[in-house]
Amino acid sequence: MSSVRVAQQKHSQYYETVLRQYHRLYRTGGNDVIIVLKQFDLDWLNMQVGQKWDANKAKSDRRAAILCCYYPDAGAMILNMRQTPNQRIEWLNAAISSADFLDDKPSKSNHLGNLGLIYSERGDTNLAENYFSEALLLARDNGNSKQEASQLGNLGMLFAQSGRFEQAIFHLEKCYEIMVSLGNLHGQANALGNLGLAYDSVGNFEEALKAYSQTLKLFDEMGDLYGQAHVHGEIGSVLIKKGRYQEAQSSVEKQLNLSSQLGDQSGINMALNNLAIVYVRLGNLDKGIEYLQKNIEMDRELGIQRSEANGLGNLGNVFARVGKLEQAFAAYERQISIGQELNDKAIVRDSYSNFGNFYLRKNDFDLALDYFQKALGLDKELGDAYGEEGDTCNAGTASRLRGELNKAVEFHLKALEIAQNIGDEYGEGSAISNLGSDYLALGDVEKAGPYFEKYHEISVRIGDVKGQADAIRNQASLDIKTNNAERAIERLKNALVLYKQIGDPDAEKIERALNSLK
Repeated sequence: MSSVRVAQQKHSQYYETVLRQYHRLYRTGGNDVIIVLKQFDLDWLNMQVGQKWDANKAKSDRRAAILCCYYPDAGAMILNMRQTPNQRIEWLNAAISSADFLDDKPSKSNHLGNLGLIYSERGDTNLAENYFSEALLLARDNGNSKQEASQLGNLGMLFAQSGRFEQAIFHLEKCYEIMVSLGNLHGQANALGNLGLAYDSVGNFEEALKAYSQTLKLFDEMGDLYGQAHVHGEIGSVLIKKGRYQEAQSSVEKQLNLSSQLGDQSGINMALNNLAIVYVRLGNLDKGIEYLQKNIEMDRELGIQRSEANGLGNLGNVFARVGKLEQAFAAYERQISIGQELNDKAIVRDSYSNFGNFYLRKNDFDLALDYFQKALGLDKELGDAYGEEGDTCNAGTASRLRGELNKAVEFHLKALEIAQNIGDEYGEGSAISNLGSDYLALGDVEKAGPYFEKYHEISVRIGDVKGQADAIRNQASLDIKTNNAERAIERLKNALVLYKQIGDPDAEKIERALNSLK
């Protein structure tokens, strides 16, 4: 073997070890995380050179193939921040080829699963499902129960994200059963957490909270602070959707405290984002903007572009809400540029949706509808049923505001159909509420009333306090339309109690409406 080849081999092996060390230091957390990432960036080029050499020699050199197989997992958490999806795919494909050369089926199953996760993140549901299914078959062939459970969990989450709820629950429960049989507490906790996410995705908030409660108990037993922090964040997210903002704030602050203690930047980011939402919902918009800007600055410093893009979208929405339309537009432009740079269609789709809502606020309903239809095109391309449901509903709202009331009904009926097909009760309620508004605008009071009543029933069933208040408020609008001021006042008082219960700033609007009716 030539001296150059030996040197290259030593270089590759050394930097694979260095990558593992950075990964371990990053996972340790603490105040030195930023320093670790900056030092990593100094060595990043050498790591890429080492992996590329191994990939090129893997078919003829067993040691190179082994290292090529190791590289993607050696620093998984940091690599997810520093590599584009295409770079991660390139490394994983090289690792899969090396695993084939080595006849290392467990490693191949693991890499196929990770490849599926990337395509799932990008919204390519079909490819993701293919990779997860292949990984699952390999795990079963190898008799590797832990990997089998892992891939069942991946498939379960993919099915949840793509609106196949029954399949999602089946796979996630099977994953949990295997982890119980193995006595793997971490696996059990993760499976229960994923079940919580699945229930959350279809608006079944009570079942989601039950699953998260069980998950939190397991993480408490194990003393897993990372797990506890993450679950507190997920509980906070559900409580926000239920309109229980003070409770949500308490949960999210627990996540922020634990994540700060651990130096877990992703946990800190999630907590800051959720706290921003809480402050915005409670009417403290300046505080919400402050937290979102902190979040974005941290993402930028860490180079986490996807999270930065999501934060920019949220920041733009708040700016739009307070009438700072120039700043909102700038945030959306930056968001879409990141999506285009990463070739991430999901981010681009989110940007189109945000631009649509932006133009609704500017009363440019034609342009708003154009953006919602662009978003819908990407929803269908990505196979994202939830995205399609939301953008269809938004297109209906734009149509109503354009005065195309029958077209609005058509869009909202389609959104309702999608929501019911995927079992999304939260989305079903939103579509039904909009249908009530469509018929009210058409002057068809008899049709509008039952839709508002149904929206109230769904909101009560899923524990959505804000939804209940909004439904009662809509019914009051119907009473005013039919000159029944007495009943309108009674309903508005009931809505006011609920808005005050959750600290919703709409309480002030209800008080003004009541004063005007007296």
